[in-house]
Amino acid sequence: MTERRLTSDKKIQINRLVEILDDFLPISTWGNSANSFEAIFKESRVHSYLDRKGSKNQRLIYGFSKVYQQHLRLPYTILRKVLSQGEQYRKYKRNPIKPEEIEELRDCLRKLELNLDDELAAIDINPDLPAIQVPPKDLAERLENHPLVEEIRSDPLQKFKDGHFNEAVRKACEKYEVKIQQVSGNTAIGSSLMGQVFNPQNPTITITTGRQQNSATIQEGYQKLAMGMMSGIRNIFSHGDEDRRTPEEAYEMLLFVNWMFRNLED
Repeated sequence: MTERRLTSDKKIQINRLVEILDDFLPISTWGNSANSFEAIFKESRVHSYLDRKGSKNQRLIYGFSKVYQQHLRLPYTILRKVLSQGEQYRKYKRNPIKPEEIEELRDCLRKLELNLDDELAAIDINPDLPAIQVPPKDLAERLENHPLVEEIRSDPLQKFKDGHFNEAVRKACEKYEVKIQQVSGNTAIGSSLMGQVFNPQNPTITITTGRQQNSATIQEGYQKLAMGMMSGIRNIFSHGDEDRRTPEEAYEMLLFVNWMFRNLED
């Protein structure tokens, strides 16, 4: 039975909650680590709430909406685990939770009529934040001055400049995936989505860059590049336990994703 009404105002706050918690934990991990949203939902036997296809953001919005709407006490259980594990994960990622994030969370939870003030107050806010390696100034300037598509110039660029290299690449790939879903109307995800949409025999999106006689080869090549980007970049960084990449490598991957976006525009 439904415990709460999910009004339009509450939906806005659920979306806001997911945006705040996005960097607290990965959606899943390769190993046996319990530090992921999937593991937390599985422990509460509501793993199916995250089975919805889509990006990390879309899956979490659906999952938290279902938990909030259909369970009275479970939101507290899940959020307590997210806060506890997220605190440790953020320290491990050299990006501790900031006071302004705590305040935003407190305000959001109150509007959802969830009182977790004690748990929020217990989070260790260390004023001496560990040094985060920022990219060399010339590299950041080169990326910023490059003709980036809007999807890369937004969150991914800022995360790169702030020193969150893996997260910058993950965001860029997720934005590309969402773009393909929107343009094609296909709800598949990852390499399966790319294989279907750019299928040379029956493409939903046709890549026309280059000479006409090379169109079939270009279509097949772009399909394989898009599939590889999902499997070899997006999926790896989405699990959150990948070693931190260098700014130079992240810079190159962001330009590659930007190039993939450019071919869509062409």
